Amino acid sequence: SSGINAEYGGPRAKFPLGFSNAARYVGPRTVLLGDAAHRVHPLAGQGANIGFRGIQCLTQQIKQHSEKDLGDYSVLNSFETELQRQVVPMTTFIDGMNQLYTTTFDPLVAARSFGLGVVNRSNILKNMFVNAARS
Repeated sequence: SSGINAEYGGPRAKFPLGFSNAARYVGPRTVLLGDAAHRVHPLAGQGANIGFRGIQCLTQQIKQHSEKDLGDYSVLNSFETELQRQVVPMTTFIDGMNQLYTTTFDPLVAARSFGLGVVNRSNILKNMFVNAARS
């Protein structure tokens, strides 16, 4: 026996996959990080990476403004501006890819198939996408 006692039961819930981005990532002495700030479809597997990016950005801003109070609005505003510069293009791209993959409109399906074929045959394009996802 593993010694693990697991129980299953109770109500189940489901949450729709989708996209959302908070209009503001900061408030009075408050920051939103990860899924509290933005939610992306798991299509690209980037949700956790984007959340880690927020933590990295916040710690960087705290270090850069170490002489100020952590809740100082200028520190929080710098964090928000920098994070949105990084996150909004990625979340918009992921949402666009989700829209592209869920369409049944024949011309877009054909364009998607053609585009994937081009990327698949080009090491330069493949590397560009991989590097963008890693950064």
